[in-house]
Amino acid sequence: MRFTKLFVSLFTVFMLMASTASAAEASPEVTWVEGGDTVQVGDISSLKLDESLLYLDKKDTAIIQEYIGNQTYDTDIGSVFPVDENENWFVVFEYVDAGHISDAEKNKIDAKALLKSYKQGTEEANKNRVEEDRLYVKGWHTEPFYNEENRTLVWALEAEDSTGEPIINYNVRMLTREGYVSSLLVTDPTRLDQDVQTLQTLILPNYSINEGSRYSDFDSSSDKISEFGLTGLILGGAGLVAAKKAGLLVAGAVLLKKFWIVLIAIPAAIWSWFKRRREAAAQRKEPYEPINHDQPK
Repeated sequence: MRFTKLFVSLFTVFMLMASTASAAEASPEVTWVEGGDTVQVGDISSLKLDESLLYLDKKDTAIIQEYIGNQTYDTDIGSVFPVDENENWFVVFEYVDAGHISDAEKNKIDAKALLKSYKQGTEEANKNRVEEDRLYVKGWHTEPFYNEENRTLVWALEAEDSTGEPIINYNVRMLTREGYVSSLLVTDPTRLDQDVQTLQTLILPNYSINEGSRYSDFDSSSDKISEFGLTGLILGGAGLVAAKKAGLLVAGAVLLKKFWIVLIAIPAAIWSWFKRRREAAAQRKEPYEPINHDQPK
């Protein structure tokens, strides 16, 4: 489990490519699944993919994230990108088998106390960071709320890096039989509201947990039970448990650096590379066929 990623291992700050030309020379070979059909997202879920979207499976998600400059994690199970190269955002799905998480705290989520924990945790973590790596929590963009109907927990924090650049961490957690699925939206803060709308209208309503793995399929006689509830999930899940066992008084953002993402534009090289491949196929009057790196060359 990766809480030593998010959000405790790190989704690192994007690394801008030196130039579109140089990045294109090293462009990765991945299979872009075009919209219109239903795709399997890992072993636990599926997504009816809108025609305006593209999908990458677990293996290709890792390849593209490394290409962008992000740290990758084995718990990532797929990702979604827009077809339109003028839209710079993506969503990564992650499944963590942390055990069945009770939602008994659904009416007791204390946003004020949680924000205090995040601020204290970040201040504590900053003591061990060089100035350019320090983070500063400003407040809630979206206070934590739980939708009992679809077993989804949502929250978003606003922060700044050491230069004053905005950081927004938008989190969606869908509870499952023995864990949760994280849907992580990465975008420019100036486009957050617009891209959250895309997430909420084109992606999440078409995403579903497979039968047998749903929250309602929980079997108390045999299934693993999580050591934390909704509050613990907001504060870092298994990382919070580890912190308590280690005797740490402050959790929160100390354990959440993976989830702190400085949201800048996705390198244009990715979109221009993809666009050129589509245009080249069109000029040859051939159907666009994504590269399959599993096929022999």
